[in-house]
Amino acid sequence: SQQVEYVRAARLLGIRSVLCVGSWDHLTTKGLVHAIPDRILVWNEVQRKEASKIHSIDPDQVTVTGAQAYDHWFTATPSVPRESFTRRIGLRTDQHILLYLCSSPFITPHEVGFVKRWIEGMRSSPLKELQDVGVLVRPHPQNVEQWTNVDLSYMGNAVVWPRGGANPVDAEARAEYFDSMYYSAAVVGVNTSALIESGVIGRSVYTILTDEFSGTQEETLHFQHLKTVNGGLLHVASNLREHAEQLARHTWTNADPKSLAFVKAFVRPNGLNTPAGKVFADTLEAMAKGPTREVSGKPLD
Repeated sequence: SQQVEYVRAARLLGIRSVLCVGSWDHLTTKGLVHAIPDRILVWNEVQRKEASKIHSIDPDQVTVTGAQAYDHWFTATPSVPRESFTRRIGLRTDQHILLYLCSSPFITPHEVGFVKRWIEGMRSSPLKELQDVGVLVRPHPQNVEQWTNVDLSYMGNAVVWPRGGANPVDAEARAEYFDSMYYSAAVVGVNTSALIESGVIGRSVYTILTDEFSGTQEETLHFQHLKTVNGGLLHVASNLREHAEQLARHTWTNADPKSLAFVKAFVRPNGLNTPAGKVFADTLEAMAKGPTREVSGKPLD
């Protein structure tokens, strides 16, 4: 990464540098920090510990800001009424929606077969609500090719949408993504940051442990955060039958206390009403106003 050279050059010039950890898995899946900046900004206390244990960074150099990239979800509102949204994506308006959020190619290079088995498990459930429930499958924007020709209509009230995937970075795509989560009664996935976003919105979040994806679920450090932090975000099942039984007990309400507890610790550890972006900006401004660092006089190893 060229960022390493920027940090080293800053040291030579006496300029302070800051590493802004952008996502929940960056300290565990993106390699080591080879040149340690003056300050590291992380989401939460879990990442502070990762910075120390994995990267040998002094905890006193780490500031916990919360997840500034998710601040907008705390104030977002639906862009259209529920009936309009449901009709637009092609699901029945009189049934609850289960949202399946697909994962990246690193996590699930081949996910279509698993999703089909998951829907078949819902349809074969003795619970009528699961037999008729609407199923919305959202392909991961970096893993959409496998969904190009997939038709779920033979499974009844089920769709793949948006068909070509969508990265929620512009206003329209972000609104559609929010509506997908907001109007769903529960969310299901293997291992993706979208599960955290669904938790921010208050939805119950479910996952199924499988041998097929064990290497990118149980064997990854960041997945453990979803299971354990402040009681964990996920309702975890060891197989499809157990998962269906969990959904059968689901209250289909809009707010899950489990999600709220996780969000308090993992996404907004400085308080639910304290935007992470404010803490982030305040920290950068304090660094900029502080004294310049001593010029090292020689390159870092």
